[in-house]
Amino acid sequence: MRSLLQSWSIDFPRPVRPRLGRDGYLSQVACQRRAGFTLVELLTVIIILAILASCLAVALGKARALARQADCKSNLRNLGAAILIYRSDYQGRNPDWLSCLYPNYVDDLHIFVCRSDGNHGRGVSRPPTIDPLTNENGVYDSAQVDDNDHNPFNSTCGRNIDVHACSYFYEFSKAVSPWDAPDTNGNGVKEWREYKENQLLVGDAANGGGIAHPKSYSTSRMPIIRCYHHASEGRIRGFANQAALNTRGTASPQLTSERITINVAYAGNVYVGPLWWEGALQPGEQ
Repeated sequence: MRSLLQSWSIDFPRPVRPRLGRDGYLSQVACQRRAGFTLVELLTVIIILAILASCLAVALGKARALARQADCKSNLRNLGAAILIYRSDYQGRNPDWLSCLYPNYVDDLHIFVCRSDGNHGRGVSRPPTIDPLTNENGVYDSAQVDDNDHNPFNSTCGRNIDVHACSYFYEFSKAVSPWDAPDTNGNGVKEWREYKENQLLVGDAANGGGIAHPKSYSTSRMPIIRCYHHASEGRIRGFANQAALNTRGTASPQLTSERITINVAYAGNVYVGPLWWEGALQPGEQ
């Protein structure tokens, strides 16, 4: 019977006991056998984790930028709709300032502030990282177009002083224009809105129009409100200036990757375009 059981038994390997030193602790040989990562392996893991963390940070940054742009577009749609209603109430006339829409046409002050604006609507609406506006006399102080407390003529320009913060650049404001404009109001002051209304109706060199050969701009493409605070958040193909635009239709058009702005067109639609909006691509261009 014992021999039969022995024939059925299974020989299990005996556990290997670590060698103990004279003091009762594991010997150096046993400790070396139980060692973990080598220095090279540890550095490799750290480098891989650092690469993954940087990729994740870039992805999160892009996601936050897109979220801010979506919020800004929502603000601009509300402002564009308010201007259309204002225009219908005043026989086609635009408000003197965006702040004049408050509180009858826009009752939420948060709509005037872009989340990408580092000054939270209390600084310049055209950041210093953007090329400064210039005229024949040199650099134009664009702060007088700011529809917030930063405007140097805040108490006398006619804006609504109850609106302390505004991030958006309103191109049809009462601010003094840096370029020649027809004095349609008869007040002896060349205003932004007069220059822009004339540009909309007769065009300029950028669209092949002008006083001699009037050619109006599309109301769906000419901006009335602009947000410059997303310029570093994206790129769009376009012509950088008039010299580059003159190469349109040639064998080598000077198209470049331009920083973006988010705009409300005169017709009320919201779109993304280049800094120099006149250099936006036409259908079929790429």
